Amino acid sequence: MNVSLDTLLDIAGIHAKTVLIDFKMRALTPTWVLFNETGDPMIVGTPWKDDRDKYRSAKLMRQRMRAQRVIAYSFVAEAWTATVHPSEIDEANLCLKDPMRRPVYRQDREEIVSACAATASEIKWRQWTIVRDHLERIIRLEPRELPESAQQAQGWLTEMLK
Repeated sequence: MNVSLDTLLDIAGIHAKTVLIDFKMRALTPTWVLFNETGDPMIVGTPWKDDRDKYRSAKLMRQRMRAQRVIAYSFVAEAWTATVHPSEIDEANLCLKDPMRRPVYRQDREEIVSACAATASEIKWRQWTIVRDHLERIIRLEPRELPESAQQAQGWLTEMLK
């Protein structure tokens, strides 16, 4: 089985566009596309309502990936993003010094769709800005340029196969 991370990210982008633009859904359920050694794709939605729910879902998904011998996956979800000044980061703990500076609480935040694709040894990211009309309906997803440093972002999402 040989699926490229770019293909997985293409699938994630098409899924987000289909749900948010074509079907005009109000929200995108966090969605995984999993590939095991045989190349059979599995699509799994993991809705959550808060961070605790999110980490519980991630733990269960990691168990499922191991049980089904997943070798590559993608994940796509809506998110908030904002530019963080280096002085706001607690470098020892790799987190924001003030949790209230998380994008969800900030006035300068941007609404995006974010996708990650990974194998045990490789990671790739893509993002799209969510564009709304005057009635707050989502009308398009615009690709966002990501700096090379963002391609190396690590965290629970990128370590599901480790």
